[in-house]
Amino acid sequence: MNVFSLLNQVRNEEIVLPAIQRRFVWDEDQIYVLLDSIMRGYPIGVVILWETYGDIQYRAFLRDFRTENRDSFRENVQGGRLNLVIDGQQRLQSLYVALCGTFEGKSLYFDVLSGIDSDHMDAVKYVFWFATRVEITELHEWVRSESAKPQARRAKDFVLEHYEKTSDLLALGPREQRQLVRSITEQLSLEDEDESRLDANLSNLRTRLTGDDTILLTTTMDENLPSDSPLRKTDADVLEVFVRVNTGGTVLNRSDLVFSMLKLNWKESTEALPDFVDSINRGNAFDLDTDFVIRCLFAVSDLGTKFNLDLLRKKSNAAKLRANFQACCDSIRAALDFVQTECWCHSSRLLGGPSTLVPLVYYLFHTKNHEIRNDQIARVRKATYLFAFAKPFSRYADSRLQAFIRDELRPLATKGDETYPLDAAVWWVRYWERIRDFGEDLVQSNPTLALHLVQGLSGAKVQYPRNAPEVDHIFPRSVLRSKDFDEAAINHFAISGYWPRGRTRTRATNIPATTSRMLMTTRWRTH
Repeated sequence: MNVFSLLNQVRNEEIVLPAIQRRFVWDEDQIYVLLDSIMRGYPIGVVILWETYGDIQYRAFLRDFRTENRDSFRENVQGGRLNLVIDGQQRLQSLYVALCGTFEGKSLYFDVLSGIDSDHMDAVKYVFWFATRVEITELHEWVRSESAKPQARRAKDFVLEHYEKTSDLLALGPREQRQLVRSITEQLSLEDEDESRLDANLSNLRTRLTGDDTILLTTTMDENLPSDSPLRKTDADVLEVFVRVNTGGTVLNRSDLVFSMLKLNWKESTEALPDFVDSINRGNAFDLDTDFVIRCLFAVSDLGTKFNLDLLRKKSNAAKLRANFQACCDSIRAALDFVQTECWCHSSRLLGGPSTLVPLVYYLFHTKNHEIRNDQIARVRKATYLFAFAKPFSRYADSRLQAFIRDELRPLATKGDETYPLDAAVWWVRYWERIRDFGEDLVQSNPTLALHLVQGLSGAKVQYPRNAPEVDHIFPRSVLRSKDFDEAAINHFAISGYWPRGRTRTRATNIPATTSRMLMTTRWRTH
């Protein structure tokens, strides 16, 4: 089947995407390389389809792609025949927006004078460009202006090029193609070699996309089997195919696959998870993602914090995640409220990364109404600051989070004890990071957090970019270096500070140094 036949089925929604597929992620350059491969006659792989009549959640391909688009899902409740894409989504979606739609509001144009051989085989030979009509018009005017000049006076980067909308070219008949070749030849006074390449490019474009069945192959599982045939593959079979196909390369990371497996057994997650992530990121700078929510969901379900695909092959584990989802979301909300109101932090960066929140989410998941008792607020705040400064979960996160949750938080939760294990947090930080007290080594591990606390900042988003604070030094680095300060001293939190962008300091202030002396005298009390 040729490329255009496949795209016609996509347009008619005979080929659709199952909910287990992630979003379209290819960029313009990847699409250009794909089209260059097609023009060269290179095979671009195999699309794996699954013919089914089942009640499957699916979505149509996007004809006009924009990054901010949200996926819209349907369910095959009428039991109609669907061909679901198990592998090949990125290629098909790329070709669909390129040849039938738009990418970020721009149409695809083909440089009909490209196709000149290069010494580098990996260089793009056939040039495509997502552009607006205005951009194309301006480029053509420049090309005509430069080509009218003597060669010695032309711009150094001048290349003879002419772009036509790709979808229009594919609609040309033989007569219209000849007329277009004559028109471009006359406009640009093309030499015979350029005219021949122009004509060959137009013919090649049509042949590769509408007449070559070897460019993009398809294979369809369960094709033409009766809808009630016992030979048809089950949802579990198809998911296994999907996982094996995608773990054989680098197309999906493990969290993508975990999310896909969740969606198969829990249809609501296709929209519930992204909607929840959007809601918790409003008005702050935490920038949490689906990975973080899934990690928390695994943790509160006592499945560890590692994205373990094998765990989700057990339906009981998937059911556990589903059952815990709402309470997990409430616990995440409660954790974010706590670090903003009690720790004065509105950014994951201040906390040493989002993983610092996972133990707090687990703790809140097991407290009454996901609230912290008044007699535990100080202990939880100290532990949160300790983890934020030491940043033990910025590396080896899976093993360290699992150890702290398994050995410290889970036994207390099992007994219904809402005491936060602050002593244990201190012990683990000493064990992991070799930090023995709340002193200079600890504060210097996260100077960003220290400076924000010293200067009363929260890391919250600013509406006007020039109001964003910048790290600065009380004395210029060049002066400090000239006085033989080493780099560690120059970048020490005591001689660094945050200053409003663009504001000139009239005198040196040493607020961070003053407060750092105060911090140095503070002892870490566990009760």
